[in-house]
Amino acid sequence: MRTLLIDADDTLWENNIYFERVVAAFMLKLGERSIAEERGQEVLWQAEQRNIKTAGYGSRAFCLSLHDAARELGAGDLEPWIAGQERWIFHHPIELMPGVAETLPLLHAKNRLILLSKGRDEEQHGKIERSGLARWFHHVEIVFEKSVDTYRGLLRKYDLEPPMTWMIGNSPRSDINPAKAAGLRTVFIPYHATWYHELEEISPEGETLMLQRFGELAAHFA
Repeated sequence: MRTLLIDADDTLWENNIYFERVVAAFMLKLGERSIAEERGQEVLWQAEQRNIKTAGYGSRAFCLSLHDAARELGAGDLEPWIAGQERWIFHHPIELMPGVAETLPLLHAKNRLILLSKGRDEEQHGKIERSGLARWFHHVEIVFEKSVDTYRGLLRKYDLEPPMTWMIGNSPRSDINPAKAAGLRTVFIPYHATWYHELEEISPEGETLMLQRFGELAAHFA
């Protein structure tokens, strides 16, 4: 049976826009303290790259980086505000991407669906519950990182055949390139505001189906 591994954040629902809104507000608050945006962005980026290795992804890791950046920039008074932003991101409403609600039942009828997402269990499962999409997935996998070993582990765990297994997502770095390196087939659906950490060139090796919208999956897999 064909299996579709489907990314969640920015593939099934909006996610990065909430982080971008907080970053924009953070930069405004730094500006009020005469800290240049370019400097703020640089320090925040460096903090994110450090913290990803140990804290992973999601609201807690992101706001840990905001705390680190604020302290380094001499804006420690922003820490209560940052704590409030973490709570807001954690509980943000779910905005499904266009075509998701209509297409998932069609895919479910003809394929085994596995939701594959990075982040904290509690945060990601909360999104799944609020989305109302859990019933369309046969399994849910929340992982710390999406690496070649992650995909190989899923092939073993679910006894999947690589030629019959597709990874669908918006991130070349997490959804496409490591899945291809593990022998899976892939579907790339671009997102208008993919986090810069997830951007890289798509490997020419293996097979990648390029689509523009989630709803187009029905023509290929339903």
